[in-house]
Amino acid sequence: MKLVLFEHSGSAATYGAVRGDTVVPLNVDSIADSPQEQLERLIEAADALRPRNETGVPLAKVRLLPPVPWPGKIVVTTATYGASAPAQQLLATLKSAESVIGPEETVQLPEVTETWQFVPQAMLGLIMRGPAKDIPRTDWRQAVFGYTCVIDVMARGDQQFGRDFWLAKADTLGPLGPYIVTIDEVADPSQLRVRSWQNETAAQDFRIGDASHSIGEQVEFVTTVMTLHSGDILACGTSPQGQRPLADGDRIEVEIDGVGRLGVAVSQKVEVRA
Repeated sequence: MKLVLFEHSGSAATYGAVRGDTVVPLNVDSIADSPQEQLERLIEAADALRPRNETGVPLAKVRLLPPVPWPGKIVVTTATYGASAPAQQLLATLKSAESVIGPEETVQLPEVTETWQFVPQAMLGLIMRGPAKDIPRTDWRQAVFGYTCVIDVMARGDQQFGRDFWLAKADTLGPLGPYIVTIDEVADPSQLRVRSWQNETAAQDFRIGDASHSIGEQVEFVTTVMTLHSGDILACGTSPQGQRPLADGDRIEVEIDGVGRLGVAVSQKVEVRA
């Protein structure tokens, strides 16, 4: 099933199932819940997910929101991709819930001097089904609800005290969406192709199967350190090839086969020093 979080005609945000070019609202126990709580309920009741018996609303007439609006954790791994992906140690970092924006929203780059650059990194995102702790790599599917597209905007500049990683946690630097595609819809995620475009020019292009560390290895590694809960996100690394710095007015798009295409704008204010 392909799920979206959407608003329509001033109604409260709710989840729906995409059917062709329409979206049909899903039954959620309590519409008083926040969207993130709704998602957690949907994950818990995944086996019983059913659209309401209603006529679908045209996708063109709804506003799509980030399908995971307020994750408790966004874990980003250092897995790399490519035919010659280096066998380096797997590490991970965290991004804030405030970094999340949805389709057709704007990445607002931090106000910094011109010595800094920000680079968009296309990633496959896993929406977790928790609690997940100490998951063996062979059992990773039991801890995953679905997939989405992620853009991890990474800072490049002063690395002292990890300032580059610190700036990469800024608000709006973690776009995701537009859909959650449930895990049963993708027979073999290793065959997924991840591509990105910057101002309509091709940028990154890699396959999940060409990873330095498999999805199972990444899930195992992260869950040995921390418990992942329903609605958390694990972003599965990226390719070093094709990355280019962002500039004010840019447009970034990321597409993953069978998962969706995510597009966002970029805005930047440069700090001026006297």
